[in-house]
Amino acid sequence: MGDAVINNSTGLDRRFLALAIMEFWERFAMTGVKSLLVLILVDHVLAGDLTRVAGAMAMRDASAAVFGPTSTIGLASQLYGFANALIYLSIPLGGLIGDLVGSRRVIVVSGGGGMLLGLTLMLTNGGFLIGLILFAIGTGLLKGNLSAQVGLLFHDEAQRRRAYTVYLGFLNAGVICGPLVCGALEVFAGPAYGIGAAAVALSIGLAFYAHNGEDVAIGPATANPAHPPIGSAAATGVLIVALTAVYLCFAAYEQLNNIFLVWARSHIDLRLGEWAMPVAWLLSFDGAFTLTLVAVSHLASCALERRGITISATVQVLFGGLCCSAGYLVLMIGSASGGTLPIAWAIAYLILIDAAVVLIWPSGLSLIAGVAPRRLVGFWMGLFYLHGFFANLWVGLSGVYYERMGTPSFWLLHAGVAAAGALLVLVVGLPLMRAVRAHQAITTSACAKAPA
Repeated sequence: MGDAVINNSTGLDRRFLALAIMEFWERFAMTGVKSLLVLILVDHVLAGDLTRVAGAMAMRDASAAVFGPTSTIGLASQLYGFANALIYLSIPLGGLIGDLVGSRRVIVVSGGGGMLLGLTLMLTNGGFLIGLILFAIGTGLLKGNLSAQVGLLFHDEAQRRRAYTVYLGFLNAGVICGPLVCGALEVFAGPAYGIGAAAVALSIGLAFYAHNGEDVAIGPATANPAHPPIGSAAATGVLIVALTAVYLCFAAYEQLNNIFLVWARSHIDLRLGEWAMPVAWLLSFDGAFTLTLVAVSHLASCALERRGITISATVQVLFGGLCCSAGYLVLMIGSASGGTLPIAWAIAYLILIDAAVVLIWPSGLSLIAGVAPRRLVGFWMGLFYLHGFFANLWVGLSGVYYERMGTPSFWLLHAGVAAAGALLVLVVGLPLMRAVRAHQAITTSACAKAPA
C-alpha cells in the first residue's frame, strides 16, 4: 500500500476523505450534544422527581456524601464532567483495543453503534444517564481509532503534517455546525430534536465510512537519524512541565462547554433585534474563532520566520496559558460589574481562550515529538491526550462551587489555574529546555566528529 495522496495537484485520497468526513460528523454529534448537555440536565432530566431517572438518585447521594447537599446545577455540572472525562479516558483504551483486535475499522463502527444506542436512550429522561454513558464510551472508541488511521496513511512526515492540518479543518467544521443545528432545534422544537439531529449526523458519517473506509495497514517505522539522544532527566522534566501546563490550561478552557453556558444565559444579552440567539451558538463561535486563529497563527509564523524569528514551542505554551488566564479575567471583571453584559464580553473571552488552544495544542505535540525518546513518543502522546480526561473531571467537580463562591471568584479561580501552568513553564520549563538544547547541541557535534 502506497502513501495516501494529499496535495494541490491530485486532491484528497479517498481513504483520507472517509476518515475526515467521519470525523466531521462525529464531532458534529459530540459537540452538538455537549452544547445541550448541561442545559438539558438542569431544565429536564434533573428537574423534579429524580426517581424516574435511572441512576440519578445514586449520583445525587454520592455527590452529597463528598460535597454535601448539591444543587441541580452542581449535580448537572458533575455529570457533564464525568461524561466528558469518560470520553477522553476511553480514547487510549479504544486505541489499545484497536491494536489488539487488529481492525481499527471494526472498532470505529462499533464505537459509532454505541454512540447511536446511547443517543436513542437519551431521548427519554428515564434512560438519559445510561445513554450518556454509552454515548461517551462509544465516542472514545471511535475517536482514537480514526485519528490513528490518519497517521498510518502517510509515511512521509511532511504529508502527514499537511494531512492532520486538513483533518483539523474538518474537525472544526463539525465543531461549528453541531451546536448551530442541535442548539437551534433544541430551542425551537425541543431537546429530543437536538439529540435526534446528532443521531442523524452520526448515521450519515457511519454510512459514508462503511462504504468508503478500509483498514490501514501498519507500515514499518522510519527512524529519524537527525534526532540525537537527549539527556533523560532534563527531557523528562520538560515533558512533565509541559504536560502539566497543558492540563491546567485545558482544565480552565473546558469550562466553556459547562458553567460558561449557564453564566452566559443569565449574564449576556443574546438578543439580535427582536430575536434571541440560542446560547449553544456561542460554541459555534468558538469553533469559527479557532479555525480563523489557526490561519492567523500560520501566517504570523511564516512572516516571523522570513525575518529570522522563531518562537519555540515552550514559549508558545507559556503564551497560551497567559491567554487562557486573560480570558477568565474578562469573565471575572464582567461578572463583578453586574447587570446584563453585551455579547462583546463573551466574544472577547472566546477569542482569548481560542488563542490559548491554537498556541498550546500544536506546540505541545511538537514538543513531545522533538524531546521524547523515540521509543516512547507514543506513550507521551497518549499522556498528552489525557488532558481531556483530567480537564473534564475538574470542570465537573469545580462547577459545584459556582453558586457557593460567587461568580467573580469562580472565574478568578479558573484564571489562576491557567496562570499556574504558565508560571510553571516560566520558572521551571524554560531553564530545563535550555539544558535540553545544550545537550542536543553537544550530542550533535559529537556525532558529526565521530569517524564514519
